[in-house]
Amino acid sequence: IASRSAEKANNLKTIHIDTNGQSDIEIFAGFDAYERLIKSNLVDAVYIPLPTCLKKEWVLAALDNKKHVLVEKPVAASAGHYETMIAAAKLNKRYLMDGTMFVHNSRTKHILDHIAQIERFGRVTRINSEFTFRGDEDFLSNNIRTQKGGDLHGCVGDLGWYCVRLAQLVSKKVGANDIKSVRVSGWKLNAEGVPIDATCLVTFHYNAIQERDNNCVLSFHCSFNHPLRQRCEIVGTRESLEISDFVIPMEGPSLFRLHSEELTVNDTYSVQSSEVVDVPSGPAQEVLMWMNFHTMCKSIEDNGWAKDQEPDIMSLISCETQVIIDALMESIKRGGDDVKLDE
Repeated sequence: IASRSAEKANNLKTIHIDTNGQSDIEIFAGFDAYERLIKSNLVDAVYIPLPTCLKKEWVLAALDNKKHVLVEKPVAASAGHYETMIAAAKLNKRYLMDGTMFVHNSRTKHILDHIAQIERFGRVTRINSEFTFRGDEDFLSNNIRTQKGGDLHGCVGDLGWYCVRLAQLVSKKVGANDIKSVRVSGWKLNAEGVPIDATCLVTFHYNAIQERDNNCVLSFHCSFNHPLRQRCEIVGTRESLEISDFVIPMEGPSLFRLHSEELTVNDTYSVQSSEVVDVPSGPAQEVLMWMNFHTMCKSIEDNGWAKDQEPDIMSLISCETQVIIDALMESIKRGGDDVKLDE
């Protein structure tokens, strides 16, 4: 554990590690704590949850010292910064992965497999999601996620990241691979100009479909001003799928719901069917993320970076997420204009 504050480092060790019987953890404290940790021979990989504006410096430093890196999202101040990080990871034969946990949840794979059944689900045309929580006055005034010198993307990068990432997984699974445009239709900025509430649109494009309406549209709301909501709806032409806890799963069964509804002849009444799908539970998504990170690190060490292999694909998706976040911030800057990404 590295921290400029020995007290904070020891508190973390006591709360999260000693309670699990792991007391032989090295503490690096002081003004040069991060530098000493990434140079230590005791360390093979690092987790970097620093403010976004500091990530490029410390991710590059860790990679240059031959450490694998799990970096918290948003991954960088810009997609250009992240591309530099990926290049450094490849040069040093080390893995760079973002910390989007739900991607590793076994439920996510079940959902993606279901929506790919076009005969049953139809073609995905809409994705509606929201991830919000209500920050108190201290959070809104002092948390790094609301400060321009900390996480400059605000709620768009912190919460909107999850909505965008799920939409990317969905769109790639069903063949809507191209990102056409983004737009922020409504937003609220704090005194520092950091978004604390935003309603956003991202349009994905089915290249293989020649119809006029060949788009898949993500509409999402992210906010630090509303109660906790983490719902997602994936809408096909035959069915819709709903998840009420897609980012942080609730305690208990891992579920998603399927809905279909048809009007009868002459539209006199509707017939609805709903199905609750209970996904077999396994390790928590945080555990699965670390397990997958370990697997990827070992793969890179043994075989290096290979184009179109899973480590490379995951890093490219992370970079694409950052491109979309950057474009949404540009839309706010332009007063809500469309930002084209397919030109």
